[in-house]
Amino acid sequence: MKTLIYTSALVAFSVMGTVSHAEETKSFSQIYDFSATGSVSVENINGSIDVSGWDKDEIALEYVITADNEKDLERIEVVIDHSDKDFDVEVDFKSRGMFSWGSGSGEVDFVLRVPNKAKLNSIDSVNGAITIKNMRSDVQADAVNGQITIEGSSGDVSADTVNGQIVIKMDRLGSSQRVKADSVNGDITLYAPADSSFKLSSETLNGDLSNEFGIEVDEGEYVGADMNGTYNGGGANLSFDTVNGDIELRKN
Repeated sequence: MKTLIYTSALVAFSVMGTVSHAEETKSFSQIYDFSATGSVSVENINGSIDVSGWDKDEIALEYVITADNEKDLERIEVVIDHSDKDFDVEVDFKSRGMFSWGSGSGEVDFVLRVPNKAKLNSIDSVNGAITIKNMRSDVQADAVNGQITIEGSSGDVSADTVNGQIVIKMDRLGSSQRVKADSVNGDITLYAPADSSFKLSSETLNGDLSNEFGIEVDEGEYVGADMNGTYNGGGANLSFDTVNGDIELRKN
């Protein structure tokens, strides 16, 4: 059975004013028992998301809500829907009323520690950076306006941005691992060990392509370029696509 928790009903937060910037903040911290192979989703609107894996069957969740004033602070609600195998976090901005203009101020910055074998089904932010480290299962991350950084993942990786750079740093590439990244206006950079084995498919419309693995870049006659090939016999499947950004593969 799932339990629905609203931050307004919790006593484990503190409200404090920041005098120097005239900001209001609300903080929250709690630990939840969780399956080692459960699924995690986080949906944010304004603010960063930092997720890292650890060797515990628990989720440690911390967040800080920041707004310009108390009214805007109270409009921001973090909804936590969880069971032993599913953990979903979503930010909701309450309406200011039909005669109020604009959405008001406010952002939420999240820090989560999750079992490293848990699946990150959906880590999404509209306006904010996403950082994911040390996960052993699949990772899916999406940002509209923000950078995505993924480090040390041994499962499948999928990352998408509209206006943000994507940086993926791999300690190793598994033979059946899939790594996919797409961006409209951002660069994509992959770091992988020199002894990696992979098949690469990548293209850009208005950017540059380069790599340190000896894979040939095919420039289009008028516009665009692709960089496709096999390295060290093939293995992991790498797929990268950007419209107005560069794609680069570097050795660790």
